[in-house]
This record gives sequence, C-alpha cells and structure tokens, in this order.
Amino acid sequence: MSTARGLLSLYITTAVLIAWSALNGQFLSDDLAVMHWLLGWDANGAFWPSILAKFYAGLDVPSHYYRPLALITYALDQRLFGWSPLAWHLTGYAFHIINAVLVAAVMRALGADALRATTAAGLFLCFPLAPEVSIWFSGRYDLLAVTGMLIAVYAHLRAHGFDRWRLLSLCGFALGLAAKEAAMPTPGLLVLASLLRAPSGEGLIERGQRTLRECFPAVLMFFAYLGLRHALFGSALQVYPDADPTTALGFGEIFQRLLTLASIPRLVYADAPMKGLVALAAVVIALMAAAVVARRERLLVSTWLLPVAWTLLSLLSLLPHLSVVYAHGEGSRFYYATAPWLALAMAPAIGLLRMRMQVIASCLLVAAFSYAQTHTLAQWARAGAAMPALMTQLAEATTTLDDDAFALAIVPDHIGPVPFVRNAQGGVAMPPQQETNLLPKLVPVLPEDVSTWPQRIANGDVAAIKQRAVAPRLDALFCFDARSNTLIRATQLPNWREAEAFTAAANHFAATACDLP
Repeated sequence: MSTARGLLSLYITTAVLIAWSALNGQFLSDDLAVMHWLLGWDANGAFWPSILAKFYAGLDVPSHYYRPLALITYALDQRLFGWSPLAWHLTGYAFHIINAVLVAAVMRALGADALRATTAAGLFLCFPLAPEVSIWFSGRYDLLAVTGMLIAVYAHLRAHGFDRWRLLSLCGFALGLAAKEAAMPTPGLLVLASLLRAPSGEGLIERGQRTLRECFPAVLMFFAYLGLRHALFGSALQVYPDADPTTALGFGEIFQRLLTLASIPRLVYADAPMKGLVALAAVVIALMAAAVVARRERLLVSTWLLPVAWTLLSLLSLLPHLSVVYAHGEGSRFYYATAPWLALAMAPAIGLLRMRMQVIASCLLVAAFSYAQTHTLAQWARAGAAMPALMTQLAEATTTLDDDAFALAIVPDHIGPVPFVRNAQGGVAMPPQQETNLLPKLVPVLPEDVSTWPQRIANGDVAAIKQRAVAPRLDALFCFDARSNTLIRATQLPNWREAEAFTAAANHFAATACDLP
C-alpha cells in the first residue's frame, strides 16, 4: 500500500472513531419531521409515488425547497433499516467519506500529487464545522449537493470538448441541483476553472471563447433549473421566505451578513475557544504556506488562486440567503459547501517541506482540524444522548396522569448549537419514537410557545387533542433539563386562566429548574 493510500485509510478511520458517539445519537429536530412525512405517505399507501412526485413539486411550504434526491435516500434508509438512527447516520457519513474521496480526485485533477490529494481529503473529512451535515441526517441535502458539485468540477477539469467527462459533469450538476439549492453556484465554479486554467500562450479572446464553449451546457442547465423553480414557486432564486436574494444589498447590509456568517463559528466555539483558534490558525498558516509553494512551483493561479476563488465564490453566494443569525450558533451547514475548496487551497502547504516531512505536515494539519472537530462532535453526541432520555421520561410522565388529565412539557429548542426539539414537538411524543401517542395526555412545548397555551386551552384545544369532550384544563407542567437529562415536574402549577401570570410563572420555572431561556 502506498503512503498516500495508507494515510487516507488512517484519516477515514480516525474520523469515524471520533464521530462514533455522535453517530450513535438519536434522531433530532427536523429528522422527526422527515419521518412524519414518510409515515404519512406510507399510511396513505402512496409511499414511493409521493416521494417521486417531489421531482415536480416543492418540499416544504412556505419555503421554496426543491430537494427530491435526499428523499429518495431517506426512503431507502427506511425500507432497509426501519427507524434505526445509527443506520441512517452511517448512510449520511458514508456520503461524507465519498465527498472526501472526490475532494482528493479534484486535487489530482488540478495536478497535485497523491499526498497533497490525501491531505485535502483529510482536511475536508475533519472540517471542524462539518458535523451539522455529516452527523445530522437532515443535513443530507447539503451532503448530496456537495457530491454533485464535486463530480461536476472533477469531470469538468478532465473534459476536452463535449466528451463523456463533460456529460458526467452535467450529470453531477443535475444531481446537485436535485439535492439542494446550495449547488446553484456550480456554473460559477466551472467558469473560474476554465478561466484560471488556461493553456500556455492562450490569448484572452481565445480563453473567453473556450470558457464559453466549456461552460455553456452547464449555464443552459442552470437557467432551465431557474425556469423550473419559477414554475413551481413563482420565484427563481428565493429559497427561504424571510430572505429575497433579488433584493439589492447595500454595503452596510452586505457587511452585516458577513458578520452573521462569521458569528456561526464564534458561537459554536464559544465554550471551547482554544479549539476554534487551533483550527483558525491551521487555516491561516496553511493558506499562506500553500501560496508560497504554488508560487515557487510557478502554479500560483491554477493550484492556489483557483481554490481560493472557489472558496470566496461559495461564501459570497450565501449572502443573499442570510437574513437572521441564530443566537445559539446553528448554521454550520452553510460552510459545508465551502469546505472542499478551502481544503484544496490549504493542502499544497505541505510542499513547503521535504518529502519525508510532508507526511508529518499532512498529519499535523489534519490533526488540528480533528482536534477542533471533537468539540462540535461532542455537542452532537450530547444532544443525541439527551433525546432518548427525553422520550423515555415523557412516556413515564404520562403514566402518572389519568385519562382526562392534560400536561405541558417545556423542552429545549436547541442544546448549544444543535437543533433538538425544534419542528419535532409532536414527533418526540408519537410513534415510531413512542409505543403509543402521548399527545392526548402530554404535549411538548418550546419556551417561545408557552405564552400561546392559556388561550389554546380556553379555546378547547385539550378536547380537540383528546378527540372527546373534556373541559379546558391543565393538570401538570414539566420541563426538560438538558444538563442532567431529567424531566422535572413543577411543584406548584400556575393558573392557566391568568394568561400573563401563567406565562411568567411557567417561564420562570423553566429557567430556574431547567436552564431554559
């Protein structure tokens, strides 16, 4: 086995080992919404037709999501593995490893040797902010989008004219677009590749003409995709309901959105700043060293400037879609489509040293990223371990309530930067996560929704949930403490008939007993 292959095996093994605890975690947040869709389609006897229909329909109103490809993989997971979280997580992580191998392939297509390609793969595999995509199965949209982008770029670099590689590049682009909107910058990546990798002596006009010939099919596919989006959603570019990318951005707004993007890693590493600084230092040092190496080898444009340009394009393409910042640090997935190009830009740094030392330099760079990634993996492992504790205790709590009783359980939206019960309040209390439906007795509630419940109870929601005549009532109040993974019952039940007092008392209970905001 060659040194590069042995090193790649080492990096993959190390990445899986440090991720294992997180991979063993329970489904979280949006995962349960996906499960709800699959269960509903299966119950209606239209499992596969409903999934295939998403190739010509949106996914999640009011958002303008066109993401049918991931649904195919979710359906296969369900049919093959049932509702086993580990199996679903391993499927996603397998795609992450495939993406790392594709990063190495792109590096080789750029002319790098096997050791630099392996270094790029290791850096991508252990990218510190990757777990929001590589661990969370709801991040599979991003995984598959990046798979398509990498295939498109790799094949584009190999293509000559409209050959089989050009066709593969277009197929990769189509795959990415069917996975998530994050693949839309792909034509820009291809244009940069054609412009910055010109044959020696090629004039500017000839370069422009060649770029047009090489990239026109992808650009044509891009506009066809925009036409499909406009037909489906009435807007070609808008993805999120609170962010219109067609709105002109002033300098101040652009700067604010850059700060929003930069705040994500700062919040993720707020309780482990040293690990974040190690990763940042590795990026800065490697980029500087890689520039020196590329200039020394007279390949500055094609092997360093091109990946840097790809990185910047990937980051800038996010700005029109960013409108809010999550105070808890969610959003690392936005960086996943940037990670391949950053890894490609960093990897040539090992060329600053002699051959024997390059292996050590490669290991040190990947070790720096791995060290930083252990923090984000620990955050996901913590949330993944808290979820089964919550589900078990919710079921146990209902056994203390009689059939007419009704209770609320205030649960965390997030644990640190990790989505927890957001979009899954019903899912944690229903099959397949529970043996029976707990909702007629106990409803999980996010802290921000507590204030709505006095009016809902008064309006007869308890009877509606129980599906029988029951007078408005609230018999118990719980909250979940993620520090100890304990469901705590309030010793004094606030009076729901006094809405403001109830909200204040319930929030005070959640804050003091369970450290919920």
